[in-house]
Amino acid sequence: MSKKEEELSLEERVERIRKKRQRIGNYDSLRNYLNGVFLVLAAIGLILYFSSEEHKFLALGIIGVGMVLKVVELFIRFVL
Repeated sequence: MSKKEEELSLEERVERIRKKRQRIGNYDSLRNYLNGVFLVLAAIGLILYFSSEEHKFLALGIIGVGMVLKVVELFIRFVL
């Protein structure tokens, strides 16, 4: 392999890394949105859980939905 081919392969590797970083950066706004929704649902669920004896099951459901959204956000962060 000549030196020119080695340089091209290095340039290609760097370009692949750049494209991968750009692809990862595209999901930042979605991740931020999911985190915000998770925090809101968790706060609503906790307030409802501790303030009302009648709605504990509903509060746990709200917290559960928030946790599912958090798992989706973690999946986006580490897999995509």
